[in-house]
Amino acid sequence: MSKRKTLGGLMPGQSGYVYSIGARDEKTRHRIIEMGITPGTEITMIKTAPMGDPVEIALRGYSLSIRKADAEHILLMADDEENTLRENIKRASSDIQHKSRVKLEKGEKKADSDEAQHFRAAMLTEFMIDNVSRCDKKEMCFKNVFPDSHDKPVRLALVGNPNCGKTTLFNAMTGAREYVGNWPGVTVEKKEGKIRNELGRKGRKGSVCTHGHEMTLVDLPGIYSLSPYSTEEIIARSFVVDEKPDAIINIVDGTNIERNLYLTIQLMELEVPMIIALNMMDEVEKNGDSIDIKKLSLLLGIPVIPISARTGMGLGELAQSMRKLVFAAHTQLHEGFNIEPDDVYDDFTRLEHYKIGNVIEPFAKKAGLPLHWAKIKVLEGDKRVMERLSLDEQAKKKVDEIIREYAAADPLMDNETMVADSRYRYITNVCAQSVRKAEKNEKSDVSEKIDRILTHKWLALPIFVGIMALIFTLTFATVGAWLSDMVGVLLDETVIPAARNALVNMNAYEWFTSLVCDGIITGVGGVLTFLPQIAILFFCLSLLEDSGYMSRIAFIMDKPMRKLGLSGKSFIPLLMGFGCSVPAAMGARTVENEQDKQMTIMLVPFMSCSAKLPVYGLLAGAFFAKGRGLVIISLYVFGVLAGILSGLLFRKTVFKNNDAAFIIELPQYRFPSMKNTFLHVWERVSHFLHKAGTIIFAMSVVLWFLQNFTFALSMTAESENSILGVVGSFIAPVFTPLGFGVWQAVVALLTGFVAKEAVVSALTMFYGFSASAASNEIMAALSGTFTPVSAYSFLVFVLLYTPCIAAVTTISRELHSRKKALLLVIYQIAVAYIVSMLFYTAGTLIFGG
Repeated sequence: MSKRKTLGGLMPGQSGYVYSIGARDEKTRHRIIEMGITPGTEITMIKTAPMGDPVEIALRGYSLSIRKADAEHILLMADDEENTLRENIKRASSDIQHKSRVKLEKGEKKADSDEAQHFRAAMLTEFMIDNVSRCDKKEMCFKNVFPDSHDKPVRLALVGNPNCGKTTLFNAMTGAREYVGNWPGVTVEKKEGKIRNELGRKGRKGSVCTHGHEMTLVDLPGIYSLSPYSTEEIIARSFVVDEKPDAIINIVDGTNIERNLYLTIQLMELEVPMIIALNMMDEVEKNGDSIDIKKLSLLLGIPVIPISARTGMGLGELAQSMRKLVFAAHTQLHEGFNIEPDDVYDDFTRLEHYKIGNVIEPFAKKAGLPLHWAKIKVLEGDKRVMERLSLDEQAKKKVDEIIREYAAADPLMDNETMVADSRYRYITNVCAQSVRKAEKNEKSDVSEKIDRILTHKWLALPIFVGIMALIFTLTFATVGAWLSDMVGVLLDETVIPAARNALVNMNAYEWFTSLVCDGIITGVGGVLTFLPQIAILFFCLSLLEDSGYMSRIAFIMDKPMRKLGLSGKSFIPLLMGFGCSVPAAMGARTVENEQDKQMTIMLVPFMSCSAKLPVYGLLAGAFFAKGRGLVIISLYVFGVLAGILSGLLFRKTVFKNNDAAFIIELPQYRFPSMKNTFLHVWERVSHFLHKAGTIIFAMSVVLWFLQNFTFALSMTAESENSILGVVGSFIAPVFTPLGFGVWQAVVALLTGFVAKEAVVSALTMFYGFSASAASNEIMAALSGTFTPVSAYSFLVFVLLYTPCIAAVTTISRELHSRKKALLLVIYQIAVAYIVSMLFYTAGTLIFGG
């Protein structure tokens, strides 16, 4: 026998067949298996990351990245074993084609067979589409098909892999403005929306009638399987099992169908009425591929509707087909919905899971679990399901015996691998009969060419740094700065004078005029001037995410991230932290390792969020006018360095011996959808405007009152005698070593706990300068408090101290620990104080204050 190799031993361009799978830990091994690496799988080595690790491999029509250390645990077949495997595959393919023809013939005659049920499901797919056409021609209407007695609200679960277009479909069918990204974990919580009644055959207003039938779509997290190893998987399967939706829409990426069908098979095991929305069919045709929809439906036993969520093609048919499916399932007019997908498994697996079913059936019924799904999960060794079943000792003993018997069948595979292997062999057979791939995929070729540049050994990091530098330049130094100045001019030369004149002409009280013009408009306006910069930043980040480049960044940055005990996946939420800490902390749910996830969340606040931009722009523009862009960039870089040092500290203390795995899909590059990008930008901008119109507005009113009234509630023109002046003056000496021991600066920092933008509102109100004031005017107003050194010290404190209350609340929830969140807040304040003091002391010694 030839010498056996490992996957890690392959050179770029070489291929091999998997012999056995090993890994450093159970979770890593599980993730490797469910991503399609099972015995007999052909894998091609594509390339190594620029820093030497991880590696990119190709299998089952898609690309995956894993670390070399994990690749070394995957043994490949020897040459003679590969030849035997190829012959067996060829022979099996011929047998399948013959058996398929026999099954089809029997299916028309044998009413109780699985084959017949599969056949009816395929026919139902054709009937659904035909039914919609009749409805359009007014020959038949769903109002007649669905009597009022059955016209009840319907709840549908939308389930699919990451990057399959799931959220795009949700937005198209409900009109909701959900964020769409091209990397795992964008949707980390379920979201609901009602399917629009006017939805037509192309996803627009059209002639297909729904007659007001209420259909609610629940957007579940993007997942690869229903295993219990990540938050998203637990959320998705808990919803389907416990909340029992009327049906499931399983969205499948037609360009990556073999990988996507693994989740489909597991959803079938739940025995819930289901329909497949076969997405990206426009891209399938563009690539020169073809999918036999009717054959695919026949083989799976599930209705299949071809769609393109991006263009709206087929969405009307999908909505109407779901109504038909739910109605037929509830009234049992059609069979073939709740079939047990036994033919997925080999004979031995089928036998063993039936044995388990005989033992656990009463326990599954009592626990409210689908029996077929419970049987398979027990065979896989799912601890959560075992706990839920609450088996008695006798039943546990019988189940353990069956599981041991199953495990003994193949010494190279454990139970979980054997079940996964059965699923993937079934999927391979299904795709062999229903999918035809073009010899050359133009889109894949384009992605490969782009990857050769963006992940090049020497060019990858310079390109990434260059892209980020371009984004920061556009945001802070050129377009963003110009637009911000324009907004400031509009406020100061048009809005405020017009408001003041209108109030004077109305003979308004002087205090009310001051409140509106000097408090509300000045406070809120000071924040709004930076709205263009925030919009540009989110626009650029959205383009990166929607294009597929984010996954490549994780691929490139995995090795340096490992120094912190993190994986490249953690780099994605950290990068999102430049936009907003709230979604960044939630995005860390995509990290499977619990310690890795918690550490990522605790490092997110060190990434300078967009809410701090107004503060940076104000002081940097005033005290460092010529080098404003460089000063702002230096703060971002320093925040990253502080995060790295904190990560090293956390690894030595809180998260000892944390070595997270790295397994991530590398999707094909896609041209970003401008609609989705602008929806994302609008979502963030509207959030900013909402904050400005509520929190900042309220804060401006409160600050104006506290600045203009004493504790005796009498109005005063001397701010130092006001409530704010007295309280701030009491705290101010604590900040003297940092260079800004005055009440105005201290109170401004306190408002930052509510929202960082409020710091700008406070400073503009306290020092009386306008939003469009020139740099020298702002500097003159602030010169009594700040010097260039103390101004930079102030910015460092703003950079490093605790984020806003919304971010702290989110971090507390994601960490599942108020104590850890509180300790993080204390740690950040301490770090901010010490580092700012060091900067001020060193700056004073070097520059003289």
